[in-house]
Amino acid sequence: MNFARKKLILLSSIIISFIIILILTFLFAEFLSRKNAPQKISEIIDKVHLIDHYGKPFKNSTLKNKPSLLFFGFTNCPEICPTTLAELSEITREVTSSVDEINIIFVTLDPKRDNKKHLKDYIQYFDGNIIGVTGDKIEIKKFAENWGVFYETVKTSNNNYTLNHTATVFMIDELGNFRGTISWGENKTSIIQKIYNLRKLN
Repeated sequence: MNFARKKLILLSSIIISFIIILILTFLFAEFLSRKNAPQKISEIIDKVHLIDHYGKPFKNSTLKNKPSLLFFGFTNCPEICPTTLAELSEITREVTSSVDEINIIFVTLDPKRDNKKHLKDYIQYFDGNIIGVTGDKIEIKKFAENWGVFYETVKTSNNNYTLNHTATVFMIDELGNFRGTISWGENKTSIIQKIYNLRKLN
């Protein structure tokens, strides 16, 4: 075996190992999110001071006694967030007779850039009953930690930054009970069934 072939095999092994580590890290984060999620959103929602994209307080009453899909992200997210919101919007249209039957709650993890106006402009790109949520970074951190959501700031070029974050969607029934999760990349058929079952709990 020549040197070039050995080098190629070594490089391939390193890449594969790196991919496996990334997958295991992601799966562990998903497990922690599900394990640490509160049993009722009402346990924490009124203990934090957040606002929706209209500037109104984000409270239990905001949910209007409807099933909800809770997702944490940020508007500058290049792939996971827009893909997730688009998919949830599309599926809720398929599963329900009206997009208003299920709330899609999008909580920013980047309140520095995602103020209420920016959130309002962003969610208009998607169909569905999306509620944008923002607030003080300490309150956002408190709310995210209650759901076991991990996120970190990663510096990029030109003194800019992005975020690594948990991509789990949390399912909440009309009474505010935690009912399970939807994972990033989960099969569409599985997601449809989960949302259908969540809706049938009404």
